[in-house]
Amino acid sequence: MALLSVNDLKVFYETKKGVSRAVDGISFNLKEGESIGLVGESGCGKSTTVKGIVRVMDKNAFSPGGEVKFSNKDILKLTEDELNQLRWRDIAMIPQAAMDSLNPVYTVKNQFLEVMLLKGGLSKNEALNKAENLFKLVGLNPQMLNYYSHQFSGGMKQRAVIALALALDPKIIIADEPVTALDVIVQHQILKEIKDLRKRLGLAMIMITHDISVVAQTCDNIAVMYAGKIVEKGSSIQILKNAFHPYTMGLENAFPNLNEPEKELISIEGAPPSLINPPAGCRFAPRCPFAEEICFKEEPDLEELELGHFSACIYHNNLDQLRSKAKEVETWQKINI
Repeated sequence: MALLSVNDLKVFYETKKGVSRAVDGISFNLKEGESIGLVGESGCGKSTTVKGIVRVMDKNAFSPGGEVKFSNKDILKLTEDELNQLRWRDIAMIPQAAMDSLNPVYTVKNQFLEVMLLKGGLSKNEALNKAENLFKLVGLNPQMLNYYSHQFSGGMKQRAVIALALALDPKIIIADEPVTALDVIVQHQILKEIKDLRKRLGLAMIMITHDISVVAQTCDNIAVMYAGKIVEKGSSIQILKNAFHPYTMGLENAFPNLNEPEKELISIEGAPPSLINPPAGCRFAPRCPFAEEICFKEEPDLEELELGHFSACIYHNNLDQLRSKAKEVETWQKINI
């Protein structure tokens, strides 16, 4: 049974130019202790998805449909008081701007105390002991709780924010681009820390990233998003070994592969479409080197092509040939944007 079940979730934005369909009917499940990575370019709807799940949306955002069930309760129907009971206690978030999410005028200790006293109902001694244990858990010296955020390095800040997210023993952690602003070595350390903590504490996790190599390192499952929709989803092994959708193949080409260090990186020409007036048919068709006339007219359904592996593309046959062509630079240079 799923711990979190997202069904046909929609999150739109009111803008001066019209309604932007940022998340346009996506579905996925998350089991206890499981991790899923939402992958895609900037602007594809990843962060909006998780904001819609915990209902921490911008003022001009609204959800016209869908269902988000946690422990058999639809989060989209909860009152604000019920949501406050859910956030941090059951679902905690490592925000996209984690480097700047610590208050610079308070010590880190005071920020931990505020969370654990006000939201967790702990005594001051209990909160201090727990904060010290959490710092040890993420590899920080407990004495650093008395520091201000400017006294931490980037990697230390990230570890402190992870510890703060764990303060009330949540069942689900949402990590929104948790290592983007860090150098490669610190990225590896933080990702390993997250993976180890998940196993040790039995946490479920949603990882948001544009880097497919990050989910390869940390996630059991992957959902590839493009222009507000999921275009492919399955286990990490299935998708990284045998991608079905041309967009996923393009993403894999665009990031370094440690197993093929000399491999030439290939970019996907063009940019995602406007979601105020999204194109008819497949939204990736204008950038897809394999698009046919039907792709610009009919939107493909997300179909299960092998057990647990779904793709929204008309190409169900000759996939080996498609993958081979997708690895060639010339294939992607043929696109007329």
